[in-house]
Amino acid sequence: MGINLGEIKTIDVHCHPFIANEKPYREEEFLRVLSLSVIPDMFKAGNMNRNGVYPGMNMYMQITIRKLAKYFSCEPVLEEVVKKRNELAKDFPLYTQELFDDVRLEGLLVDFGYPKPHISHQEFRKNTGFESLEIYRIEPVMDKLRNEHSNFSDFIDNYRLDLRSALEANHVVGLKSIIAYRSGLDIGAKDEKKAKQDYAQFVKNERAVAKSLRDYCMHIAMEECTHTDKVMHIHTGVGDGEVVLPKSSPSLLIDMLREKNYENTKVHLVHGGYPWMDEAGFIASILPNVYLDISLQNPFAGHGVKRIISQVFEFAPFNKVMYGSDSFTIPEMNWLGVKLFKECFEQVLDEWVELDYMDKDMAYLIGEMVLYRNFEAVYGKSGS
Repeated sequence: MGINLGEIKTIDVHCHPFIANEKPYREEEFLRVLSLSVIPDMFKAGNMNRNGVYPGMNMYMQITIRKLAKYFSCEPVLEEVVKKRNELAKDFPLYTQELFDDVRLEGLLVDFGYPKPHISHQEFRKNTGFESLEIYRIEPVMDKLRNEHSNFSDFIDNYRLDLRSALEANHVVGLKSIIAYRSGLDIGAKDEKKAKQDYAQFVKNERAVAKSLRDYCMHIAMEECTHTDKVMHIHTGVGDGEVVLPKSSPSLLIDMLREKNYENTKVHLVHGGYPWMDEAGFIASILPNVYLDISLQNPFAGHGVKRIISQVFEFAPFNKVMYGSDSFTIPEMNWLGVKLFKECFEQVLDEWVELDYMDKDMAYLIGEMVLYRNFEAVYGKSGS
């Protein structure tokens, strides 16, 4: 018998909230909500065919259809899966909770900064059946305050107060930045003079690069996490189509992470820098308070998840890696993320045992560490 992770509880350390769809999904709509694409017309009804391969469909979507078909006990074709899904999802909270129970998904660390319009904790709890922990995104705070303060000093004072107030809440376990979507991860030194000069362009346009200002706000977020012993999440690697891809490698963070002021700051590299997992793993191996998750590449890399897990552990210590999904539109993403990850991780662990790198007891413990124990150790929380 090989390693079986099926009955291990799982905490998803990076995902987003979702709501019930108001109308049953059509086939092309279901593919669209599964997709990372920000292009509305990626999937059109007129382009759909009946040979099982749909324009825009990738391996992750194919795996989703097959896994759901097995769960639903229906034919593994998109039409039947969507039909069955629409029937079961009429009672959306029950459907969601049964999906989560099926894979022992028992806790979520949620970025409520996406999607928009904002989904409340209360609304999300109705669907999941449990309270979620929150990671508080800094960019919406910046966008809000730029409309309220024409003066740079007032903006900064209120920005710091907002972050500090958010971190006082017990359910908020840290801050998150998507600076990789705005100016990139090559974060410079904290320079108030240059930040002040950038503020005028930011007031005019919330998507302005305004690099010195964004870097300055990032340093403030790092400081507040340091003072409260909470965790700074930083988006690294790919994301949706708006990411500044040439400046999203985690290696660009190394100078900031090495700063003396942040030697005790817990930093969580969201998405593990994918496709630069080697860099994220190396950084986690040399800096004692840097961690990473395997999200987005799981489940969206599909059949590549097994390779990715193995590659991450070429450098990353066992206690530095956590499970995640980056799910954001439907509960099937959360479900598929756990299911695919556990299956792929079992294969990796089995190979390690077969090669006599470790025994089965150690392999099983490493499975537990990644699926929930590392989260509990880093965050001091049980998940839900």
